[in-house]
Amino acid sequence: MITFTILFLALMFLSVAIALVDWRRGWLLAILVGVLQDPARKLTPGTPVAMSLSIVLIYFVVIFAAQKTLQVHARDFSRRFGNVFGGVTIVLFFLCLAAVNGIFTFGLDGWKAPALSLFIYLTPIPAVILGYAYLQREEQLYDLFRFYALVTSIAMIGTPLEYMRLDWSVLGTVALHEDNLRLMTGLSIRMLSGFYRGPDIMGLHAAILTMIGMTMSLRSRSIRRVWIWILVSGWGFLNCLISGRRKALYMIAVFVVAFLWRYVRRLSMPQGIAIAFLSLVMVFVVTKVSHDEASSVYTQGAATNQEEIFGRLEGGLQGTVEQSGIMGGGLGTATQGAYHVLGESGIAQLGWQEGGLGKLAMELGVPGLVAVAILAVAILMTMLKISKHPDVPGSTQLTRAALFGIVVANIVEFLASAQAYSDPVLTLLAAFFVGCTFATAALDERLAASAVPDAAIVRRPLTSPATA
Repeated sequence: MITFTILFLALMFLSVAIALVDWRRGWLLAILVGVLQDPARKLTPGTPVAMSLSIVLIYFVVIFAAQKTLQVHARDFSRRFGNVFGGVTIVLFFLCLAAVNGIFTFGLDGWKAPALSLFIYLTPIPAVILGYAYLQREEQLYDLFRFYALVTSIAMIGTPLEYMRLDWSVLGTVALHEDNLRLMTGLSIRMLSGFYRGPDIMGLHAAILTMIGMTMSLRSRSIRRVWIWILVSGWGFLNCLISGRRKALYMIAVFVVAFLWRYVRRLSMPQGIAIAFLSLVMVFVVTKVSHDEASSVYTQGAATNQEEIFGRLEGGLQGTVEQSGIMGGGLGTATQGAYHVLGESGIAQLGWQEGGLGKLAMELGVPGLVAVAILAVAILMTMLKISKHPDVPGSTQLTRAALFGIVVANIVEFLASAQAYSDPVLTLLAAFFVGCTFATAALDERLAASAVPDAAIVRRPLTSPATA
């Protein structure tokens, strides 16, 4: 166990060194560290919580190494997408007010709780600019997809091993030495985490893997590669199903709907055939799981109704406003993990909200929630324009529609389960994909700029047709 921890620390130091030299490779290593940090934590005596933040260290080093590039692209972003930049400014103002409110709630002695919450809210913002700067060529995104798919596909092996009850301390929910059960009417579902620290985290990574596999299946022109990515999609879908968290399955459904909404008119015959085979693989997985008496609880537990879906998306908003008022309780009151920095007297002040709307209403208040909603509308409206734009040199609509689907799926997932985004890997990846989506509106200009010497470049006004 200690040996694995030492190797993990060595990987972290190596990642820091590489990130200082090449921040793009450093970001890939940050993703690798983010996957390995959970099993490393489980194998470390005492399962220290700080190890779940290992990716944040590499992330900050990446930001430091790329600071000049990020400054240039941040100015570019603010000029090109002024409505989104303005929305971020308004949200930051309400975050400051919520931080003050949190200090009044917890008292000066409990300042660490609102400080931790503020840190969690602010940390993903540079990741948006990081994604915007990272994507200079479309192929870079697909290289990242391949890397993430390879690492995550291997990590998902832990889920069926846990299902088969392999006795290994690296498997299962962290710091829980018994089955993690979800009880429903007539059902007892054993939620699986595999190598990850919790079933929510594992399920969301499996959903992202499935979405990437679907995207790569539609992009591949080789029959052999299409089949590889179809199998990757099926592998991710299987892990979503046996995680016991149906929200991971619904995340895939949202992605499919959002993607087809933007791209269905552009589907070619080979892509239609790929979709048909993807559907058959999903049906095969559900059928195999359903036919086994022990595993059929996972397909039975995936069922839901309209009332449950509405309740999930509503996220406890009404109850939060009734209990905590218009201004809420301030930062830290609904932040998962805040109890680690509070004394016993502060634990009772923590909120119960799991859904995104309830969490935001509790911590930012209704005015802050409205500001976030305005920002979300600005982002979605811009992404709708970007994803609608046809192929241009260096940028395809398939990429833009796929990124749009991934971002929308993450937004809906946040509404249903904001607590899952206490995981820094998921939060930073979601923010990074937002930045990549905006970057696709400028890939044609970046391609043209890279084709000629800097002295010959004629700077044009930043008015991409995709966002006009």
